[in-house]
Amino acid sequence: AQPAAQPTAAPAAQPTAVQQAPVAAQPKPGGTLTVSQSVDINTLHPWIGTLNVWKVIKTDVYDQLSFQDPETFEFKPKLARSFEWTDNNTSLLVTLPGGVSFHNGERLTAEDVKFTLDSIRDQQVGSWLRGFLAPIKDVQIVDETHLKLKTDTVENQIIPALAYVDITPKGMGTDLAKTNPIGSGPFKFVEWVPNDRIVIERNTSYWDQARMPKIDRIVFKPVTEMQTRISQLLAGNADMVYDFALLEVPRLQADRRVVVTLNPPAEQSFAAYVNIRKPPFNKLEARQALGWALDREAFFKNFQAGIGSPVGNSPFTDKHWAYEPKTADAYKYDLDKVGQLLEQAGFPKGQGLDFSFLVPIGYPEFKQISTILQAAFASVGYQPAIEEVEIAQWSARLNQTRDFSVAVDYPGRGTADPALTYSAGLLYPPTAANVGGLTPESIPGYVDAIREGATTADREKRKAAYSKVQTLWVENLPGPIYGHRSAAHASLPSVKGFVPHAAFQQSWTAVSVER
Repeated sequence: AQPAAQPTAAPAAQPTAVQQAPVAAQPKPGGTLTVSQSVDINTLHPWIGTLNVWKVIKTDVYDQLSFQDPETFEFKPKLARSFEWTDNNTSLLVTLPGGVSFHNGERLTAEDVKFTLDSIRDQQVGSWLRGFLAPIKDVQIVDETHLKLKTDTVENQIIPALAYVDITPKGMGTDLAKTNPIGSGPFKFVEWVPNDRIVIERNTSYWDQARMPKIDRIVFKPVTEMQTRISQLLAGNADMVYDFALLEVPRLQADRRVVVTLNPPAEQSFAAYVNIRKPPFNKLEARQALGWALDREAFFKNFQAGIGSPVGNSPFTDKHWAYEPKTADAYKYDLDKVGQLLEQAGFPKGQGLDFSFLVPIGYPEFKQISTILQAAFASVGYQPAIEEVEIAQWSARLNQTRDFSVAVDYPGRGTADPALTYSAGLLYPPTAANVGGLTPESIPGYVDAIREGATTADREKRKAAYSKVQTLWVENLPGPIYGHRSAAHASLPSVKGFVPHAAFQQSWTAVSVER
């Protein structure tokens, strides 16, 4: 963030309804919305759960201090009434509204916000958000509705990071996986019946009348089989299929019984988490072989219905102000290079290369890319395996035991300020969320360039810093980035007011259903 200003993300195309529903009467408030998702959640913990299916549900159960506008991608105050850099740009003053209550009736004050921020910053809690908040040195309470986030200088990532922080009551502690979620958001958590449904309902006492939900209740149902999800929608047994395979888009676009909505390909990258702690991918050449092994153009054409962007090697699309165009040609598709690099890595043709692609059940795109990569390696004489596991086991092996070699995912935050993009996960080494084992020493100068971009307000200096970051990435390739994913959602024409969120921080408050 710049002094007394909000950080902004790159301009990008707005999500648009591909097929317009017939004109109908104004929707009436109330009713139930049934949403079909690909898998069940694996935790109720707001700071631990990383699955998109959980973000889609929990964002409206809790309040966050800021939010990312789903159409402009700008970060704006939400629970916070305002943000202001003070104390010679070493404190971000956060102003809260009065009269906010949690779902259990307790008042929300600066004490709860401080508790939440301090807990996420505590290494023992194990939150993937810890890296987002790393620049915060201290949280100081001024009074019940004001607090200061102390830093060494202006930090561009903080206001965007706060959009991911779910505020919880101090009295609940940090072991939130064992209790029903209690937030202050526009929806209340009702129940989770594993492998059957999650239910949330309207919070009739919500403090912000402008965001009072139109719908009474939302039922989220996990349905792993894609065709079953679509059949349920077409039969009227679900109102929406959230995030389905893009190969189904042309068929559903042509079906006037549904409305298809697309996210722009800006937030999520198809990428591979690569465990660089152990052979074979502790060798640079082996990692580079992964970079040359995927025909990006063919993948997007054949498995994404031509939707998305095959421009890879960067977390940003070519429309983002921080994008470095020189990275575009760093890795393309060349099977000869794959074979040469594997031999240079010390694996004579067909020998010594023992690894598998770890794939979660219910994510067809991950299996598609893994299968293509497997075939590419096989074409030059190597035989990696594919191991399919349930999503909870997949997540645990990546985030906890680190028991994997390669795992395809679609990490996000490509629409955020680059300071946030590079503050956690695949891209940033000093955090627990970096599952591949990248350390600050892995790439000399990499972390320094990230910090330079995060702490200056000058756009050109920031652009130069992030150019260096992207260049160092492709030279050392801790993990290949294969292009940028869109997301598709299909709903009945009776569903009104739905605007998808590229980062899956989905709000449902404006959605209504005509019956």
